[in-house]
Amino acid sequence: MRKIRLRTKFLLSLLAISAGLTSATLFIVGYRVQKRVREDIHQDLRNSVNTYQSFDRQRRETLSRSAQLLANLPNVRALMTTRDAMTIQDASADVWRLSGDDLLVMADRSGAVLALRSNAPGFTRDAANMLMSYALKKGDARDWWFDGGHLFEVWIQPIYFGASSNGAALGFLAVGHEIQTRAARDFGSVAASDVAFYSGESLVATTLDTAQQAALAGAIRSHAGSAPSIPQEIQIGQERFLVATVALSSDAGSPVSLVVLKSLDRATSFLDNLYRVLLGLGLLSILAGSALVFLISDTFMRPLANLVGGVHALEQGDFSYALESTSGDEVAEVTAAFDRMRTTLQSSQREQKQLEERLRQAHKMEAVGRLAGGVAHDFNNLLTIIRGHGDLLADRPGLADSERHSLEQIRKASGKAVAMTRQLLAFSRMQVLQPRVLDLNTVVNDMGKMLPRLIGEHIEYIFSPEPKLATVKADPGQVEQVIMNLVVNSRDAMPNGGTITVRTRNVVINDAEARQHPPMTAGNYVLLSVSDTGQGMTPETKAHIFEPFFTTKEVGKGTGLGLATVYGVVKQSDGFVWVESTVGQGTTFEIYLPQVSGKAAPTSDTEPRLTPLPRGSETILVVEDEADVRDLTCEFLKVSGYSVLGASNGLEALELLARYSGTIHLVLSDVIMPRMGGTELAERLRIVRPDTKLLLMSGYSEYSNGPKDPALSHIAILQKPFSRPSLVRKIREVLSGQPIEPVEALKRS
Repeated sequence: MRKIRLRTKFLLSLLAISAGLTSATLFIVGYRVQKRVREDIHQDLRNSVNTYQSFDRQRRETLSRSAQLLANLPNVRALMTTRDAMTIQDASADVWRLSGDDLLVMADRSGAVLALRSNAPGFTRDAANMLMSYALKKGDARDWWFDGGHLFEVWIQPIYFGASSNGAALGFLAVGHEIQTRAARDFGSVAASDVAFYSGESLVATTLDTAQQAALAGAIRSHAGSAPSIPQEIQIGQERFLVATVALSSDAGSPVSLVVLKSLDRATSFLDNLYRVLLGLGLLSILAGSALVFLISDTFMRPLANLVGGVHALEQGDFSYALESTSGDEVAEVTAAFDRMRTTLQSSQREQKQLEERLRQAHKMEAVGRLAGGVAHDFNNLLTIIRGHGDLLADRPGLADSERHSLEQIRKASGKAVAMTRQLLAFSRMQVLQPRVLDLNTVVNDMGKMLPRLIGEHIEYIFSPEPKLATVKADPGQVEQVIMNLVVNSRDAMPNGGTITVRTRNVVINDAEARQHPPMTAGNYVLLSVSDTGQGMTPETKAHIFEPFFTTKEVGKGTGLGLATVYGVVKQSDGFVWVESTVGQGTTFEIYLPQVSGKAAPTSDTEPRLTPLPRGSETILVVEDEADVRDLTCEFLKVSGYSVLGASNGLEALELLARYSGTIHLVLSDVIMPRMGGTELAERLRIVRPDTKLLLMSGYSEYSNGPKDPALSHIAILQKPFSRPSLVRKIREVLSGQPIEPVEALKRS
């Protein structure tokens, strides 16, 4: 040992120390990563449970509203007064179809089932009788019904002859949503987890395969004594899972529960590769360091050791490690280069995390927007039927005051539903807009008298315009709605008073600034900002403010659609919206709209003149796949004097056009239909009947903006849901080629 050179001894010592440090680093990194993975899975389980509970609350509200609306329908009340089971069973088909639910039960006041409609063939009337009686005894409006392998979440609503406070119940109406395998898969996909629904010990629906289902049942029984809300680790076959159980009902007889599972093995499978990579890097560092120490002198060892220390610190995520660079040799140059690289890497990692978070938020908003747009589109057809039949009933002579009052309530409620539907379409960027070149200063100035009255005297309103503001292209009505929503939001954040400042200015976004705000692109924009000195928002609240139905206000004081509407309108106008907020220091919303060339279009202050509804005697072919909407449209036209033909799709319409020998003056067609849609029908119509005019109707903006074929760009569009006045006025415009003035001042519903 004495004959060995000191440098060799130092090298061997360095090898031993480096090996120990590398092993410790591997152990610590592996332990911390595994611990962090478990914490993340625990958090994911809690998030999945919270997601389902939020979804379940919304579904309960939907069932409650559906049951209340159905129970208050006049035809349902009239049907229950017959007390004839066969009559009620036959007529319940229309009520069930209107509800759109998986289960509909109508019972008399004693709980005896008079009508049963269900998508589940194994769900029997005897079971419905027993479950209805048991639910009425408990006195709960919400219940879980299980029979024949089918599980329903049910909402029970009494049916009164008159007002609920004045009359006795005629019976009860129950609507239900079935928990099935498709629902389990949909929720499992959203939560990125495996799920299973149980009724008692019976498995109702799950995303697990057959072998895993049996193993899950045994594992759950072995952990029966554990607290259900605390995640437990179980073994299913060769795979380990973390499991959380959520009780969905408090029924001691057959409780309903949701089991959420996260795979530990899949989450930690990357650790083996990580160990190999870290081991390889560690060995490489040891060998390289040892060779350099053996070759260079002690003078170069100290700065090099410091540099190696910086490398190891960077591997562990420490960017603040102090580097020594006192000389001007190659080691100092490498140290300076490493310091620059470390600074760049730290900045890149920070930017990458920000970009990933914004990308996840954008994807989430896109998914929620598509869901909201689809729901609003389907709801448009229902609203067309409800509003249309209400208009038809209102036009009948001899209505009693009470009946006319009920009709007015139906029309008011449907009007509110139309407004909410349009807000959902605005959020999902499917609303029909009428963009034109605007000067935002003019828009804000026109609202200058209304906004101070809206926010109250305790809040100061300031408008700071850009003198030479560029023009933008947007829908002026929607821009006004955006400004109003933002100002009202700022007002609500300052209950004790403050200042609201609206600013406009021209801005140029370069590539670097655009990368900080993806998916914004570089270019020239007009910035519209609304600032307040209110309470501000926490980062958690800020992450959800643009989601539909999210609100921090008290129950009944907000729909949660105001900022969602802002988001949708701005996105649909090819703009971008950002929010900056600090708790206690206020909030600023910034809206960037692309600059356009051209002169701003003047606003019209003329009031619409009152004229009677136009009538006609021409022959019109109505093409609509929804039978109820088609029948209502035909009735509207017949009342206005037209001769009407009907078809359920484009192919049926072409067959009718070929058979019918008389003149068909106009074809009124939906855009989206099975077998053949409205756009293809328009192309065929130009060939078979070139003199017949065409009017398309739709509720989607991508269709309501007109056909994509330039040859069909002249075709007029009627937006759903429509009323009788808007329909006959549009029909007359297309037939005559002249605009028809409205019968009364248009109301935004």
